[in-house]
Formats: sequence, structure tokens, C-alpha cells
Amino acid sequence: MHAYGKGILGICLLVLLAAPVLAQDKPAAQEKESIWTAGFELDANSKYIWRSLAWSEGAVMQPSAWVGVGGFTFSLWSNYVLNSGEANAGQFNEVDFRMSYDIEVGDFTITPAFNAYTYPNQDPGFSPTTGELEIGIAYALGDFGLETGHFFDVMDNKGGYVGDVALTYESDVAEGLTLAGAVRFAFANAKFNEYYVPYDSGTFSAVVLEAGLTYTIGGFYVRPHIEYNNILDKNLREAIRTTDWLSLQKPSLFNIGVAAGFEF
Repeated sequence: MHAYGKGILGICLLVLLAAPVLAQDKPAAQEKESIWTAGFELDANSKYIWRSLAWSEGAVMQPSAWVGVGGFTFSLWSNYVLNSGEANAGQFNEVDFRMSYDIEVGDFTITPAFNAYTYPNQDPGFSPTTGELEIGIAYALGDFGLETGHFFDVMDNKGGYVGDVALTYESDVAEGLTLAGAVRFAFANAKFNEYYVPYDSGTFSAVVLEAGLTYTIGGFYVRPHIEYNNILDKNLREAIRTTDWLSLQKPSLFNIGVAAGFEF
């Protein structure tokens, strides 16, 4: 892992260890209420895109559920293949688990987390279980915000690192109607690229454009959304075009989806 990756991993571990202390030191007005929250969502997408790479040729359904208390959130996410013309059609081929903790310091939100990725109905030799340590930092600027996320594989692809920085926007445009969007820039080290593409060099990988419109009534919401991913590094683009690993050998990808869920 490059020196910058080791440094960010060190920060991630430090925040994980310091989280309880930071939570105790916050003023009483900022302390998180110890109440339970929960929710579930069904997200239908034209394709499955993860880290700007395509992992399906056609439509997927991605159910998820979560429960939280006092800043901690445990979530479960899954991918169900709808397209009858590809492998695992009519099956779940991925189930992921995430445990996170939100630390609020002024206008900053710091989120250390652990993500576990499992692949039912797939060859474990080809798609082994793996896991990542994550550190996310968000800074609120009114309707705008700055975000950065950093992910370190600590299991099957030890030393793999990917991250992003983003400018986000969210605003209520009418009663019950929220417009949100983001521009993200992603980067990865050679270990990550070689494992998933494969391409044996670190890159300033991709630009991602996101937009969504959420209608909420009570605890129920519906969110149509669109996403565009474009790989920037020309050598990585060529590797994606020639690999047989990925479902779609395309370095530029659109996804259109509709999510519906309930939070209480």
C-alpha cells in the first residue's frame, strides 16, 4: 500500500478507537438520542454498478434494511438478478453487511464503519467473501456539502484501497419533495485495480454524476434517480474494454433506478 494509503488507514483506526470518547465529550445538546430507528428499501436499477464498474448486464433489484440506535447503524444490502439472460438470474448473488457509527462535531460528521461482502450462489473461488474498513467525513455548507470516503480491504484483498471526494447538494423544492445531487471523483491503488479489473496501476479513476428526487409522505418515500460513471484513466479504460471479468466491458455507464422505502 502507498504511504498515503497507510496514513489514511491509520486515521481510520484512530477514529474507530476514539469514537466512544468523542461521543462522551460532546455537549449535551449535541448528544444523540438513544432511540431506535429502522427502515427498509427496494431499489430497482437498470444495472448494478459498484465503484464505477458494471457487475450486471441488465436489471437488478437491490433490497436493503437497517436499524440504528445512538449513532450506531447496522444495515443489510443485497443484489437480486432480474435479467433472465445472465448468470444467477432469479437469484441473490450478493449480500453485504455494514456496521457504522456517526460522530457529529460541529458541521462535521465522521463515520467509521466496517463492510462485509458475501456472494451466495457464486463460485467462492471466483468471488470470495471480503471486508473493508471505511472512514467517511462530511462537512455541511448549507444546501451544499463536502464529502470524502476511504475504503481499505482487510480480508481477501488486503491492502486494496479506493476513495472518493464529492460535492453534494440537497434542498427541499416543495413540501415533501427533496432534490439531491452529487459530483464525485474516485481514485484507487494498484491492489484494488488489479483485483477487480485487472489493471496493475493506481489511478485517479472516475468521475460520477448523481441526481435524485425524493417524495416523502409520512415515513414512506419514493426516489427516482440517475447515475453516470465515466472512467478517466485511458489505460484503465482499455483494461475494462478487454477484460472478461466484468459484465459490461464499458468504461462509461448510465444507471436509471427507482427506490421506494419506509423509515420509522
